[in-house]
Amino acid sequence: MITPDQFRQRRKNDLRSLPPGIAPWIAPGGDDQAAVDVEALDLARWLVDPAHTPAPLYASADPARAAQSHAVTRLVLESLVRDGLLETLPDGPLPVDIRNAEDYRFQDLYPRPPRWTTRRLLDFHPGCGRQVNIWCQEVPGLVYCALESDEAAYVAQADYFQRSSVLPLHDYMAEARDFAINERSGIYHLPTWRFDLLPPGFFDMIVCVDVLPRLSPRLLRHMLPLFHRCLATGGGLYVRDTADAPLHQDLDRTLTQLGFVLEFRPYLFPGEDIHGLPRLWRKADPRRPAPGRPVGA
Repeated sequence: MITPDQFRQRRKNDLRSLPPGIAPWIAPGGDDQAAVDVEALDLARWLVDPAHTPAPLYASADPARAAQSHAVTRLVLESLVRDGLLETLPDGPLPVDIRNAEDYRFQDLYPRPPRWTTRRLLDFHPGCGRQVNIWCQEVPGLVYCALESDEAAYVAQADYFQRSSVLPLHDYMAEARDFAINERSGIYHLPTWRFDLLPPGFFDMIVCVDVLPRLSPRLLRHMLPLFHRCLATGGGLYVRDTADAPLHQDLDRTLTQLGFVLEFRPYLFPGEDIHGLPRLWRKADPRRPAPGRPVGA
């Protein structure tokens, strides 16, 4: 099991060798970091406590998908019960499973050409790692990569991935020297400051749920071009958050300038219909203009 001390030591070792001027601000924390919030590391509470699943839940979420998500959540909960970290097994699906059903519906809206099949997914700041639940069942040979900088979240994610046991786990903290993201199916877990290990043009989808508004402007300016570099042509960038209008406008402008096209934004009201407004962007193919749009438009 990955521990906070292991995380801190690896961060310290990496910052001695990674390029100066980049790693320190993309790897928050360090020796002066406040003590880790024990509650944040409580995976059982993270999954069961409704306070960790923001409301409102979308009324049209697919019950079958929520049940599908809970099949994996239940594996984690059963493991926590066996270890005495959870008293009883709660009935499901849980609110976190309903949110998974919401996200999956928006991420996979309609059949796409075979060349754009989603098989390699990058989850940026993935919470407890819940996005793997449905994708691991729907996609044979799934490559799921979780990129995280927060110490408490990283430890909780490692715990979640190990307890679910749905895919082989490759964790940078445990195997830094030989760690590499490749085509082999599995979960690849690494800290944000090792973004250099993300292969260019590799991922079919990048997921950012409730994270971009919390980034510093400098880090956001760094990550958006990185997302474009890591996505395959036609790959999707799924963003869901409750950012205010100015950030949305700046984000839309920047993504358009980078070469993304907005594919989907529902007519829903955040805080009233749904928590966080989901949007799906695509990395455009510069050789092929969008239908009805002339080249260079």
